[in-house]
Amino acid sequence: MIANFVFRSDSIQYNGVQCVDRIWPNKGRILQHPYSIFQWLLFLVALFTPLRAAAVERVVAMHNGQVRQLTGEAILEAADGGLLFSTDDGSLLPLPPRNIRSRSRDSEPLVPLDADALSQRLLAEMPPGFQIYQSTHYVLCYNTTRSYAKWCSSLLERLQRAFIGFWGKRGLELHPPKRPLVVIVFGDQASYARYAKRELGGAVGTAIGYYSMATNRIAMYDLTGVQALRRQGGRRGSSHDITALLSQSTALPLVATIVHEATPQVAFNCGMQIRYADNPVWVCEGLAMYFETPDLSSRSGWRGIGNVNYPRLKRLHQNAASGKMGSLRSLIANDRRIKTPSTAVDAYAEAWAWNYFLIRWRTKEYVAYLKMLADKGQLVWDDPATRLAEFREYFGEDVQALEADFKKRMGRLK
Repeated sequence: MIANFVFRSDSIQYNGVQCVDRIWPNKGRILQHPYSIFQWLLFLVALFTPLRAAAVERVVAMHNGQVRQLTGEAILEAADGGLLFSTDDGSLLPLPPRNIRSRSRDSEPLVPLDADALSQRLLAEMPPGFQIYQSTHYVLCYNTTRSYAKWCSSLLERLQRAFIGFWGKRGLELHPPKRPLVVIVFGDQASYARYAKRELGGAVGTAIGYYSMATNRIAMYDLTGVQALRRQGGRRGSSHDITALLSQSTALPLVATIVHEATPQVAFNCGMQIRYADNPVWVCEGLAMYFETPDLSSRSGWRGIGNVNYPRLKRLHQNAASGKMGSLRSLIANDRRIKTPSTAVDAYAEAWAWNYFLIRWRTKEYVAYLKMLADKGQLVWDDPATRLAEFREYFGEDVQALEADFKKRMGRLK
């Protein structure tokens, strides 16, 4: 399970390129959970020991096919020397022992990179032609237009404010990120695909952007094609032009996909969730769908938080009418249905619906449940019985009665 969740779907055409459609339920979706070279960690979870590192560690290790010198601290260590290593740039890397070439420690305290230092490192990593745009909480490394980078940062800042504010009003106190969040924006799909292939593999062709749990970064490409127009001598490309292009009905699924990937980055960096902990996928994806569609005409961007997701609701009603709706127990117990291609579309509809139902009609219990999940240890995966017991602890022992209330209330939504 030490891998990124990569969501794929049938693609749609926009501006002549293939893009992921995450919203509309008539598109087929595949959830891939690719196994990586870190599978050995699953068998060593019980042997991990939390560390209290007081000084900087420097590790030379093979990562993504390259030997890298990493500066940071070991969060967890396996009996055989494997590490869960937190770097000064925000990465959280599982390092098997065979990949570690050397390891040393000095007396300096670990100092996370600030926005300027992070910017310099990003420019050194990326090919020539990339530039930096910094906003309050984000560092965007881009080789498209500055206007598009600025537009993206504005969208992400609004998402973050809305996310923190929404949960604060419901008793879940979150905090702004303690370090700058990185977003890499490519000017075209081809250069993005070359970069993303090392993490997404074969899924790169249908993913317009993704969040990497390992690097804590979002990667995407310019959805407007403005960079290409500029090369052809066109004048379009202002913030107004970008908003107009991406407010079209055909483009809204694309914006939603980017927001869908940005939501877990916010959740993992604002205190709601912990990377490499057992975060149930139905919760993570349900939350992302709850926030995924911004109102681009609004200055706040998210005045419609909690609106009904009608394509998901339509799918839910169809399945209820045909007797195809899955059980709540199967959704909670493991992530199998939401990761299996043949059941993913239906499970996504249910994940959205259950999060909608619990947030709206079981708010206090839902917030308490999220707080419990935030306290889980890293690299520890619960069995189905534990997941079900934890859910019942917060929402009641009578799961059947809860499902009946869910079906009644969701059946009334039109």
